[in-house]
Amino acid sequence: MIKNKQKVEWITRPYDPDLVARLAQQTGVEPIVVQTLIGRKIADPSSIVNFLAPPSLSRGLYPPHRLPGCQEASEFLADAIRADKKIVIYGDYDVDGMTATAILLKAIQTCGGKCGYYLPNRLEEGYGLNCEALKRLREDEGADVVVTVDCGIANLDEIQYAKEIGLDLVVTDHHTPLVDEETEEQILPAADAIVHPRLQIEGAAPYPCPEICGAFVAFKLAWGLGLAMEGAEKTSAEMREFLIHAIGLAALGTIADVVPLQDENRTLVRYALENSFVHHMPLGLKRLVEIAVSNPNKKITSEDLGYTLAPRLNAVGREVLTENSLHDQEDHENWLYAKSLLSNPSRLASAGQMGLAMLGVELLITDSSARANELAPFINNLNATRQKLERRIMSDAVKMIEENYVGAPAFVLASYDWHPGVIGVVAGRIAERYYRPTVMIALREADANAGSARGVPDSDFNLYDALNYCSEYLARFGGHAAAAGLGIKEANVDSFREAFCAYVADAFPPKERVPKLQLDGEFPLSCANMQTFGELDRLSPFGAGNPRPIFAAYGVSLVGNARRAGGGKAKPGSNQPPAPGNVFNGRFRQYQSEVRAVAFGRGDWADQMNEIVLNDPDAKFDVAFQVVYSDYFKQVELRLQDWRVAQ
Repeated sequence: MIKNKQKVEWITRPYDPDLVARLAQQTGVEPIVVQTLIGRKIADPSSIVNFLAPPSLSRGLYPPHRLPGCQEASEFLADAIRADKKIVIYGDYDVDGMTATAILLKAIQTCGGKCGYYLPNRLEEGYGLNCEALKRLREDEGADVVVTVDCGIANLDEIQYAKEIGLDLVVTDHHTPLVDEETEEQILPAADAIVHPRLQIEGAAPYPCPEICGAFVAFKLAWGLGLAMEGAEKTSAEMREFLIHAIGLAALGTIADVVPLQDENRTLVRYALENSFVHHMPLGLKRLVEIAVSNPNKKITSEDLGYTLAPRLNAVGREVLTENSLHDQEDHENWLYAKSLLSNPSRLASAGQMGLAMLGVELLITDSSARANELAPFINNLNATRQKLERRIMSDAVKMIEENYVGAPAFVLASYDWHPGVIGVVAGRIAERYYRPTVMIALREADANAGSARGVPDSDFNLYDALNYCSEYLARFGGHAAAAGLGIKEANVDSFREAFCAYVADAFPPKERVPKLQLDGEFPLSCANMQTFGELDRLSPFGAGNPRPIFAAYGVSLVGNARRAGGGKAKPGSNQPPAPGNVFNGRFRQYQSEVRAVAFGRGDWADQMNEIVLNDPDAKFDVAFQVVYSDYFKQVELRLQDWRVAQ
């Protein structure tokens, strides 16, 4: 039996044809682009022209002294370099943390400093600073200064300990600082310097673009350090060349951390895509592009960064290969290779738990072609391991929901068979699929279990508030309105589920649990051509805060049968049929125009549409889609977002 398609509410942004025509005439910009920008609150001639203008670093990036704490930290690090102190960058195991680590490491080396790096093991140490690692860096590695990137702002106790054992600390972070509930003042660690876009400094204006990622914060500090070393308004020529290279790493961190592509974030990413990734791509990253990107000779896009490169680098930080997580011969072979790579780490990597994330940083900084050729294929293969884990966990989670929780207002799912490094990705997919807040818990032992929580996309539901309401059942939690992490005792899971679902039932009632799709306007299929695609592509780079436009065409016909693509192959000697493809592949016709459409992860749509047409050969559909260019087929096509029987 074919399941009915989930109902989605389509919301079309307001359309004022007179305003569109007037702005198009004033700016010389195509009406469809103007219409899209108006829907995104960019609705005056100068704003439209500035948004579409080529990126300018001098006009588009705020100088480092405007970032709170950056000037003080720059001068502190410059003094440490001149004093020949050993500096260690203490990073994080996600892409933002890896790129931030690589940027500051290379910046300090470019300035003549002695510098190494340390990344905690996700499974053994968890996020942020820990006292054991700080002690090891001080006593065994001889570190004088520790610089945190993408972490540290909430590590009050650990930083106090670091000071007690003789370490100097510079904190660079972008996560939310702790706040005193009574005074509403920030509670900050006792570091020697703190760089943070939301740092409150008496008498200072707020930073104009607070939504920057950890790698961009690191880039600003690297820029400021270059200025401090010269004692001038310009950096050295060598440092300036490095910063142009580093823009690419900061852009990769920006895309991976899903911060809004607005203001200086947009300038940064546009410049990286048009310059840094064209002329200055790091050797290891270039090798990964050659392996992973379908057409490595084409211009890299923000979607390549977000959907191809970032997941591969994140896979190493998720520690998807461990001694206890091997499921088949392929896993065993990859694990042996991983151990061989870790047995010969970069000389800049500080000893410790030696998680795989260390290899991600090494890929970004290596100057050795031989090492790049070792690391890039391994990291690419590791992503396949991650995908395999995610598919298995996703299947388990869906089965749990369908058998036990199908009518629940939210999902709290737990299993001993789940890997803590990938449950966050799966929780996000569950939340998107069912439009319910989702918490997934990887059970490991009675008293200490890690969980990942995800809110509902494009809704007003605040996940952080929900967890705060249920905090009596949690050992710890942290995050924001859309995503969070938590720790929980196994004995508290059922009570937490009950409290969490009760909160969601009240705060997110059934009438709000209908997925919503924002449409940028109507788009006849006759406009699906290279000229229109080129005009719409002027809005790029696409990502958070600037999504690729979604349009609708009404009353279209399905040409022939849609089909499922991307299916697996039957295993040799197995009686099991191959897995059905999960990619929708079909063609739509409107009047005389016919266009190919695809939808990844929605093979079921092919079954549903075919059944409708079988029962009613004259059936018409309304389709919502993005206009994209297929590098494989060399044509403009539709990336289907939703559909319905024509109204």
